[in-house]
Amino acid sequence: MAERERRTGDPELDRLMTEFRANSKEFSDVMAEMGDVVGQAASTDDKVRVRVSASGQLMGLHIDPRAMRLGSQELAETITELSRRATEDAARRVMELTRPYLETNGR
Repeated sequence: MAERERRTGDPELDRLMTEFRANSKEFSDVMAEMGDVVGQAASTDDKVRVRVSASGQLMGLHIDPRAMRLGSQELAETITELSRRATEDAARRVMELTRPYLETNGR
């Protein structure tokens, strides 16, 4: 019965409304998936690891005690570089999720 209430009697308008509901659901699903995106990067020796959210917010930082031998400046540079790389990784993952929808809208 709820489906009948959504019908206007105009076939074209009904088609557009159905398409809009489907697109809204897809958009909502993609937005939920984007909330789960995590970008990651690690030093070549895996002593420093960084995790960021889709927006680039730092979510996790692992520093192996052996990395403390690097010195404060080198450790800071390593963390900064890994944060940048993790943010790029998150952006790439977001693009992978949204690409099908961006290509559709670009036509």
